[in-house]
Amino acid sequence: MTRNYQAKLAYKPMKATSQNKKKPNKRRIISFISAFIVSAIAMVALALPENESLLSPGPMNPGHEKLNCEECHLEAEGSSRQQIQANVQYLLGNRDDTVAVGHAAVSNDDCLACHRRPKDSHPVFRFNEPRFSKARKELAPQTCNSCHREHMGQRVSMGISSCKTCHKKLELKKEPLKISHKQLIKEKRWETCLGCHDFHGNHKMKTETDLQKILTTEQIEEYFNDSQSPYSENKKYKAKKSRYDDES
Repeated sequence: MTRNYQAKLAYKPMKATSQNKKKPNKRRIISFISAFIVSAIAMVALALPENESLLSPGPMNPGHEKLNCEECHLEAEGSSRQQIQANVQYLLGNRDDTVAVGHAAVSNDDCLACHRRPKDSHPVFRFNEPRFSKARKELAPQTCNSCHREHMGQRVSMGISSCKTCHKKLELKKEPLKISHKQLIKEKRWETCLGCHDFHGNHKMKTETDLQKILTTEQIEEYFNDSQSPYSENKKYKAKKSRYDDES
């Protein structure tokens, strides 16, 4: 017999038996089931209203402490399947943009649902005008969130000298101050702007004309953080306690 023929005779294929069949890894299955159960319990627990604070990325801003998440974070359009499919189509180049998954991004409309004021000194829509292109690039004042970033634990997140972005060329025909606005701008005393004026003009108050009596930088900064308004307690328009409240 040749050596190759002997090798063929010596080889006998092993029959499949119940002993040599690959058994599923019980430990892996148990781990997977346990992880699934724990994750499901955690998701259900976090979804409870009393646990909303655990999902918050930071402290609520003054006046928003008692709001529930759904006051600002509304469900995105479409089902979860549709949202995932739309984003997959974007990755494949079949869509021009993505869509929100789960909850829609917070927009101006969500803020104005409670804070709409017919006579606002600086309404957000005004900053969409072409003349404010520089301001949009530097400050993004066309969005509420640019000045009032939520989950920061403070009322205003913009600096007190931001007025310089739009008012560097301000001149008044009838100057109410002993020192002109033009001179204040020349001296770069931008902190004095909010010392006399509140940005949205919502406080019922008399505009101060004596620079010795205007609000100090410290007073304004404290108000921006969490202190009571130094302008006036009386407001022209009061914010709704909930977007779901009827208009009063």
